[in-house]
Amino acid sequence: MRFTPKQPEHIASSQLVEEEEMPLQPPTKTFLAFLQQNPTVRDRIRAAPGNTLLYAGAFFKPVWKEIADLKRTNAQLATKETLPDVLARITSPDKAFANLLAYVQDLERRVPWRPDGFTLWRALSGIFAANAVGAVSFCVASGVTKDKVFAATELGILARNPNVDALTKDVLAYYQRCLDNKQAAMNFGFISA
Repeated sequence: MRFTPKQPEHIASSQLVEEEEMPLQPPTKTFLAFLQQNPTVRDRIRAAPGNTLLYAGAFFKPVWKEIADLKRTNAQLATKETLPDVLARITSPDKAFANLLAYVQDLERRVPWRPDGFTLWRALSGIFAANAVGAVSFCVASGVTKDKVFAATELGILARNPNVDALTKDVLAYYQRCLDNKQAAMNFGFISA
């Protein structure tokens, strides 16, 4: 299973502001209410301690594709869990879908990226980052700006997460400095032991 973002790269920032002011679609509101009303589901949106893997950007291809390829040949990386890996193990609220990942991907296809798709992935990513424990692994490439889910959500939540280790906090500080300096080509990864 894979996560395929639909964010158009050619939209001007003025258009994004207009789109962000649009109200969320009813299916998005329903799913967010489902998450809010189901703490057991939120609690399952977690990797095993020390196995959280966050990603953003692209090298030669989107990082999530790079990770999928590397997991097949790299034993250390194969044990790490991305948000889509975790969502694929959780039962869908709609029995027509095999798992929560399939449900969310279908929902994402039915709503506009801004604000709905972005909000969906921010909510799920925020939960995933808040539930991280121990060392967190990262694969962050180029094209990472403040309007990406990693920068807009995961970075801040992980920085406030008391359950991640000191090395994770150091890596987060580097990413934050890159964002503050508008350096979109971060190109730095860390795979915890």
